[in-house]
Amino acid sequence: MTPQVTAHAAGGPLRDLASVLRPRGVGRQVARTAGYNVASAAAAGLGGIIVARVLGPEMRGEYAAVTAWFSVALMIGGMGQPAALCFHVAHDPGNARSYVATSRAMMLVTGTAALTAGVLLAPLLARGNAGLTVAYRIAFATSIVAFVGASYTFSLQARNLRWWNEVRVSQPVLSLAFMVVLWRLRLLTLSAALIVLALTMLLQLGWAYYRCRSAGLVPGHAQARLVRPLARYGSAQIAALTPAALNAGLDQLVLSQAVPPAVLGRYAIAVSCTLLPIPMVSAIGNVAFPRLASRHRVDGLARRMQWLGILGSACAAAGALVPLDLVAPWLIPHVFGTGYAGVVPLLWILTPAGVFMACNQVTGDVLRGRKRPLVVARAEGLAAVFTVVLLVALLPVAGVYGAAIASTVAYGVAMVVMLLSLRGLPSGSSGGRHRKRPG
Repeated sequence: MTPQVTAHAAGGPLRDLASVLRPRGVGRQVARTAGYNVASAAAAGLGGIIVARVLGPEMRGEYAAVTAWFSVALMIGGMGQPAALCFHVAHDPGNARSYVATSRAMMLVTGTAALTAGVLLAPLLARGNAGLTVAYRIAFATSIVAFVGASYTFSLQARNLRWWNEVRVSQPVLSLAFMVVLWRLRLLTLSAALIVLALTMLLQLGWAYYRCRSAGLVPGHAQARLVRPLARYGSAQIAALTPAALNAGLDQLVLSQAVPPAVLGRYAIAVSCTLLPIPMVSAIGNVAFPRLASRHRVDGLARRMQWLGILGSACAAAGALVPLDLVAPWLIPHVFGTGYAGVVPLLWILTPAGVFMACNQVTGDVLRGRKRPLVVARAEGLAAVFTVVLLVALLPVAGVYGAAIASTVAYGVAMVVMLLSLRGLPSGSSGGRHRKRPG
């Protein structure tokens, strides 16, 4: 991640920073990735605004419930393989094709199981609503496309960051284009919005495969000997993702069964607003993860860069969310409609959660790049315990505001644990030896 530090470059932190950013192009890659992240989030956000205005608070709440459970299916079926694949393709490039083929085969098996379970559970999740049952089944049917697509998309993160960014942004941009067309034709419904999700994910899969062929990542053959390292890293990652998903989505999953859809719709909008800084700050982790994974030593300069990135993520998140809080009483009703005025107090409670989440995003990627996904798992696991306990304690007395408080506290706990763990890592630790074998 960092070049050797010359005597001239060691004169101060600014010179250290320049010595890292210029020769390796780290600053340019972070800026470009942030641009793609912002474009992706803007497209997704505009699509969400269209859905909110056309469907109204009640159906927007149903849409939030379906996509929340869809995210759970993706997490379970993915087996933590997106991060595992990125790490191993970067760490062992000689076997990149075999890693991609093996990971894809693994995700097809578990993805099919997750898909079957989701389709069977759809009537229960919809609580007997026939139209909502169809919506759930459309979403769960999409998951198999997402599993296969992830095997191509995240191998690109380790091989060609620009192509990875292009593939990632293609889905939300295409989705927005289809949403606008359906909106203008007055054909946008809950089921139509989910069909658009399925179609654009399929197109993204095709684009990812094309780019992988150009990058030399396919075709390849699955190898039994690679299942263990992929599964081991993936298991640690899923151990982190499961409580992280609880922290990110348990509040909405519980609210989907405990409050009217309109209330959940407003809460989902507030959560979406707190995610605004994530596209910018996550670019730091997106670039750092494969760079750290490809190295066998992390020197003092790299450690300082890690802390600068984390501090920068906190400042960027606060700089985006605090001004938003100030204009929210005027902005939210004008953008989403008068039915969403109740979003404002929820947004104020969730703002610290947005700052904590930004720090966690970058810190988690740094730890994963240093082959410490279990540290992330422990932090998120402890935070999940706080989420559950606080939801049980606060939801009956404070309702949707209690869910917002629970999320904020949980993200703060995860941040503290990860920062303390990162601080304790030895300077030379990177997570293993670099290996190159023909594959």
